[in-house]
Amino acid sequence: MNFMKRAILSMKKRVGTSLILMAIFLIVTNLVLAGFTIQNASKKAADAARKKLGADVTLSLDFDKLGQQARETGEMPNPPKLNTKEADQLAKSKYVKDYNYITSTLGISDGLKLVGASEGEEEGKGKAGMAAVRGGSGSGTEIDMNSSFMIEGVRKTALQESFKNGKSKITDGKPITEQMKDQNVALMEKRLAELNNLKVGDKVKVQSGDKKETLEVEIIGIYETNEQAMGQQAPPIMDPANKLYMPHSTMKKLEIDQGISSIQVVYFLKDPQNIEAFKEEAKKSDIDFNYYKLDAHDSLYKQMIGPIENISSTSQMIIYIVSIAGAIILGLIIMLSIKARRKEMGILLSIGEKKWKLMAQFVVEVVCIAILAFGLSITTGAKISQFIGNNLLSSEIATAGEETNTSQNGTVMVAGPGGTVQNQKEDPIDKINVSVKGEDVGKMGGIGLAIAILATLLPALSILRLNPKQILLKDE
Repeated sequence: MNFMKRAILSMKKRVGTSLILMAIFLIVTNLVLAGFTIQNASKKAADAARKKLGADVTLSLDFDKLGQQARETGEMPNPPKLNTKEADQLAKSKYVKDYNYITSTLGISDGLKLVGASEGEEEGKGKAGMAAVRGGSGSGTEIDMNSSFMIEGVRKTALQESFKNGKSKITDGKPITEQMKDQNVALMEKRLAELNNLKVGDKVKVQSGDKKETLEVEIIGIYETNEQAMGQQAPPIMDPANKLYMPHSTMKKLEIDQGISSIQVVYFLKDPQNIEAFKEEAKKSDIDFNYYKLDAHDSLYKQMIGPIENISSTSQMIIYIVSIAGAIILGLIIMLSIKARRKEMGILLSIGEKKWKLMAQFVVEVVCIAILAFGLSITTGAKISQFIGNNLLSSEIATAGEETNTSQNGTVMVAGPGGTVQNQKEDPIDKINVSVKGEDVGKMGGIGLAIAILATLLPALSILRLNPKQILLKDE
């Protein structure tokens, strides 16, 4: 009789054993499929998080490393100033679409009335509101917080965060572009311009924070911002209405020697997926990463995908454990089933049946059962995978929430444009969309088939290595 026909008849005769094997196969295939689909869903969610945070990478001083060095040595390190040639060279990377310099310094009003300052404050009378800025040589420069304002140096205002997100916009004139390098031009906020009766084309004088340099700049544009000063009685220096924008190279003429450079370079990449490749490429440049770092909102990204990464590793573990455990359990059941059929095997071998045909019969039986289980798992796999994924993610989010509340209430401190410190918080990804794809089914089928064949051949070989007489004697 053909071994294929014998396999079908055997399955019909041993319905109980077939159903047990099918149930185990169904559990194994569903869990393996869940592992693969959850991994794919996690990757998609991580990619979506990257896209949400944007494809910008900021090159700036690594204050964590500087602080650590200060604690170890007992004195503040003096890092080298960032060479703009190095930064420009990095901007030529194939991954970079555009880039922007962002630096900030203090300016002193030379005849300008500042928004939010009284007459006495504008003239800098009294010692109230005085602050000291310590230079690299250790000397201090007193800065009047009431007659000072912020100057931000940029390569392009269109790439500055405030203008990108719509909080600031040009109402008259033109923005700063890369063609304006070294030109004595500036953008002035609408309220400051109205207070001083200034318009586009007018010129104003600005002093450096230490009053050693005076620069006359032309107002090429008026902008309006809805950013507000922090605190009700904030000094003029803290009021966004008093901020001037200048080309980065122009602002450098007014920069005080503060010991530590405040320059940041923001690189806008063509695709968020290129971030890690860009970082690796940057390490080969001459930039000293003992003092500087490239940050792609890494803290926020980790905050968002922390639970996702955990369930991805858990799903990987599920695949390994279920595959190994499933193979062992199926192997034991098939071994018991084959041992119970020793008489059948002995008789078939005695009448001249080939051993390989007997093994093929057992493999066909198990593979047929496995195929039925695969078919069922395709229909049930998506729902089971989604259920497992949701439960794993909920558990990880709850754990992450407890850890975050214990540490820092979920708030990440990040350096904003110009070196300002901002509180930012991103909620962890709390939802994944699990879907079964052909690739996942293929992987599951491959693992299932391997388990079926191994779980069948190994027990069969342990018996079929004997001759027919030995097999029949063992059955007695």
